[in-house]
Amino acid sequence: MTVFKTLDTRGLSFFSATDQLNQAFKDVKMNGILEIILDKKKSFSEAFSGWVESKGYKVSNRDEDARLVRLFIRKSKR
Repeated sequence: MTVFKTLDTRGLSFFSATDQLNQAFKDVKMNGILEIILDKKKSFSEAFSGWVESKGYKVSNRDEDARLVRLFIRKSKR
């Protein structure tokens, strides 16, 4: 069974959000999915995608509308 967790980072700075992301990943099992909700107006989605991939994880899907961006990150072996 895939563990699915959501982290809403809207209103946070990039650095605060990455700290919370690190903590949230501790609760996600291998091959689980973490959904990150980002403010579209802050344009952090590309920065988060790069940061996630630098940690060895994969952005498996992306969904966006006029207000927010949702990134789905698969926790996999580095």
